[in-house]
Amino acid sequence: MKKFILTIAVVMFAIGASAQLQPAQRRNVDPATFAKERIADIAKYVTVTKEDSTKLHKLYEDMQKEMASADSREKYMKIRETFQPKIEAALGVDKYKSYIEKLEADPNRQRREGRPAGNAR
Repeated sequence: MKKFILTIAVVMFAIGASAQLQPAQRRNVDPATFAKERIADIAKYVTVTKEDSTKLHKLYEDMQKEMASADSREKYMKIRETFQPKIEAALGVDKYKSYIEKLEADPNRQRREGRPAGNAR
């Protein structure tokens, strides 16, 4: 019986250790799908016109392509930092401000540091 319990303990330890060694799974989504998801997220909080949608779609696709080609964390973070002003320009200052206010006030969303949904995931 002691051997059986010892064997079970060793197997459980091995499973736990191997699970920790696996890299985190990232969701690979093509830029067009990613853009549609982000625009739909924004549309939950503010009205997104056809013109806004076209601008945002282009911005999100470009951002995804830039991030895919970023070869360092610094470049990746720089892309993220410069992206929010582009979203603000595409939506307009008033609409963007309204979006941020509604996003931050939504109790169902857990936001880190008050960042808008454009940087989620």
